[in-house]
Amino acid sequence: MAKHIIRPIPLNKISNMPQHFFTYLTGAGPTHSSANTIWYIDGPEKKIIVDASGTTETTRMIMHFLAPQAVVENIQSLEDGLNHVRLKPEDIDIVILTHLHNDHLELAHKFTKAKFIVQRADLDFIDHPHPSVASACANKNFLNGLDLDVVEGDCEISDGINLWLTPGHTPGGQSVIVDTAEGKAVITGLCCIRENFESPTEVKAMMPVIPPGVHIDVRDIYDSVVKVKEFADIVVPLHDAGAAEKARIP
Repeated sequence: MAKHIIRPIPLNKISNMPQHFFTYLTGAGPTHSSANTIWYIDGPEKKIIVDASGTTETTRMIMHFLAPQAVVENIQSLEDGLNHVRLKPEDIDIVILTHLHNDHLELAHKFTKAKFIVQRADLDFIDHPHPSVASACANKNFLNGLDLDVVEGDCEISDGINLWLTPGHTPGGQSVIVDTAEGKAVITGLCCIRENFESPTEVKAMMPVIPPGVHIDVRDIYDSVVKVKEFADIVVPLHDAGAAEKARIP
């Protein structure tokens, strides 16, 4: 079995954010910190990144609409972040787009030699997004000029790296299964934090996980969280600040 390492590269941090943005109908009091992160998979022959993130400026615009009290801070540029793993954007061969929201796609044009793997269901959806989630959907201009590899459902990317359709946040959200020395790590294809997988004691008997607050179908996203929790040896929540601060996973 391939034994890869996930190296988080956080680009910006969001603090003082209402937790219930991530934990649907729960956690109305506490605030939370999250991060916008790209994930370098260290090990395979091809150089693979998960997600392309977005600028701090765009993240501030999104937060002004969704959570005006949130504070967005720049951590580093994409180029500086990749430099920590001795790479440049043009070195990347494959970018796996977990889903087509602006904060996961905006910087894609910087990966000038990469192939971008995206689910057909997400491409179809952004042509006619539902008004309730249209503000989060990708600006289609971000896709212009990209070398798209459009897939449908689960598939293998390379030895020890597989894609898993996990809908609910978007129709074509895809999680990335990475074989590591400590088992299978799953980089989630839905915007979530650690608390989504750790249901509070008072509701655990009824609801063992908490669905993320932003979704197109609460039943689908709930089932996707359960699917990841039951399968993964290591869960890597896409927006969790704690995961983003690690030097490596595992």
